Amino acid sequence: MSETGDPRAGRCRPAEARAAALAGLPAPLKDEISGAVAGDPVHVRRLDREDAGYFLVPLLYTGRMVALAEIDAENCALSKAAAIRDSAAGTRIDAAAARRAAGAPADAAAWLGWQPCRESWDSFLPFWVVETSRGPVYVDQSGMAHRRLTTSARGG
Repeated sequence: MSETGDPRAGRCRPAEARAAALAGLPAPLKDEISGAVAGDPVHVRRLDREDAGYFLVPLLYTGRMVALAEIDAENCALSKAAAIRDSAAGTRIDAAAARRAAGAPADAAAWLGWQPCRESWDSFLPFWVVETSRGPVYVDQSGMAHRRLTTSARGG
């Protein structure tokens, strides 16, 4: 499996997710980011639902992320989208940084995953799930490593 997609991602493929991201935007957001193009989608596997996932598609204007769209990997439907007002908000750690944060070797499997939890309340902020000899380590987008996720609290 690659770090940017999952071949079992469902019926929707990256090219279709890219098209769906632009086509599905609500009019006010579409007008706000007029001229934006869809960037490379990344697949995020749902940790709480077997075989479920979604694509995060960055919407770019002159190379800068101006919005982000979430596309359901099963049916290519837009789940949500939002304008990005802070250019630093689009900054994500990569798989290599996640492996370092998890204390894992450079060749350890790493993929994006998410479920509602205290450690990440927003599906726009998935974890890197890094496979280690002691089990998975969840590395959030700030680079903090978590051995487990808190899913029993109300709201997550």
